[in-house]
Amino acid sequence: MELQDRLIQGMAGSGDFRVVAAQTTIAVDTAREILDLAPVAADALGRAMTGAVLLARLLAKDARHQYVTLRFEGNGPLGAVIADGNLNGSVRGYVANPVPLDPTLDVSRAIGRGRLVIVRGTPPTGTPYTSQMLLEGSGVAQDLTRYLLNSEQISSAVLLGVLNRRDGVAAAGGMVIQAFPHASESAIAKIEERIREAPPLSTLLDKMPIEDVVATVLHGVDYKQIDASAPLPIEYKCQCTRERAIGSLSLFAREELADMILEGGTEVVCQFCGRRYEIVAEEILALTATHEA
Repeated sequence: MELQDRLIQGMAGSGDFRVVAAQTTIAVDTAREILDLAPVAADALGRAMTGAVLLARLLAKDARHQYVTLRFEGNGPLGAVIADGNLNGSVRGYVANPVPLDPTLDVSRAIGRGRLVIVRGTPPTGTPYTSQMLLEGSGVAQDLTRYLLNSEQISSAVLLGVLNRRDGVAAAGGMVIQAFPHASESAIAKIEERIREAPPLSTLLDKMPIEDVVATVLHGVDYKQIDASAPLPIEYKCQCTRERAIGSLSLFAREELADMILEGGTEVVCQFCGRRYEIVAEEILALTATHEA
């Protein structure tokens, strides 16, 4: 029986380091199936989704409903890669070009260079906080490590992995190790050594659950899991609704909305889950009346 996707937390180095880790195999394979992703697209989106749910937990500012959106806007063949994760363990994603022509691409080349946009929000109130940084083509984990260091002033190591097989995603997950300000240079050096010596994360995830993966990577540095009896379940879940589908039509010009009304309505398809919403002319007319009021 496949273990449920989940997020766990721990401490290492006698309290010098915070550890957050997630197993996301089922969520990533669900995304692969829903979005019909090629292996490299599933790999890229899987890393982004795992990173989003990890950052949602790391960057929580006492907000129960905070979410993190990662938007990788590179010049690679995948186009935009978008991932949402929130504090409740819901995660979803989207790839603009799910099937690139070159099947030999790795994630770095598939995303390419460009920019990474990070959005943090706390619905239903509050203005989302947006920041961005350059994508250097070094990989999702490396980009998120630089983001935490430069934008959040947090010294961190981000490890992400996805393992694809012919029948789907065999393993996916990641972990973030974060140094507290009081961590000594020797303690940081020891953690860095353990990370360098550890096997690739995807290899470990294929062989053992996330709890054992973290314990293996952090062997010998006094790692302890916090609240092991209550991990946070992670699930691929879309927050789309009919109301949001109708609201998205407000982005269209008045002339385009008029054409939709004349045609009797339109269809809105959610890019994250593929759900289809048939919007009738009366609903579009009500939307235009609201904007003109």
